[in-house]
Amino acid sequence: MELIIMYHGLKRPSTIPHAFPLSELTSLTGKMAAENSDVMASKTSAAFWCSVYGSGIIASLVVYGVLQERIMAVEYGGELFGYSVFLVLCNRVAAVIFSACMALGKGEELSAKAPIWKYIIISFTNVYASTCQYEALKYVSFAVQMLCKSFKMMPVMVWGMIIVGKSYGLRDWLVALAVTLGSTEFLMTGPTSSSSDPSNSMYGFFFLFAFLVLDGLTSTMQEKLFKEHKVSKYNQMSWVNGLSAITSLTTLVL
Repeated sequence: MELIIMYHGLKRPSTIPHAFPLSELTSLTGKMAAENSDVMASKTSAAFWCSVYGSGIIASLVVYGVLQERIMAVEYGGELFGYSVFLVLCNRVAAVIFSACMALGKGEELSAKAPIWKYIIISFTNVYASTCQYEALKYVSFAVQMLCKSFKMMPVMVWGMIIVGKSYGLRDWLVALAVTLGSTEFLMTGPTSSSSDPSNSMYGFFFLFAFLVLDGLTSTMQEKLFKEHKVSKYNQMSWVNGLSAITSLTTLVL
């Protein structure tokens, strides 16, 4: 390709080997601009859906929390609701139906992809963690119950070290400690008891401690199941919630 180069006001032809023809250079520039536009559109779309899903999670948890407190902390006919396990049973039955429909809709198999005893361990800890969570609302306020979930970092890390053999750096422990101390300071400087039973908040903290231990074990075992057996989320939901429904129904009957 012959280019015209200005040199001291004189036009001088010069041949540049390996230079791109102007048409190819224009085409390449257009392709790069289109790719950048696609990347920006992809990032914008990802940010939008992240906001939608995040808002959905927050809204669902708000409704879930309000209903929890209304059921467990409000008296009905002069008495508090006395069967926390029944709430767990209803929750798990609904979860089984949802997960089974999603699995079938996506063409996934519902057969067990891991040993049944592993599903049972997760189901057992899941049921009694949820039961302790509901029972705690009889003795502490909903705000305290939600705040105490911030303590979950430490139990999860400890269970991860024991069961999975994980190791955590100094920064991880410092972050967990900072969150724990901040939550502790809040709990020690404000009211903690439930309006339905203001004199027995220590019972509530006992149930919250049991919840943290059991829920931490549940999370660790679920992670272990995903890694070792490559189960899909809907397969694990179906089996864990199905066995949890059986566990909670057995507890309720006995």
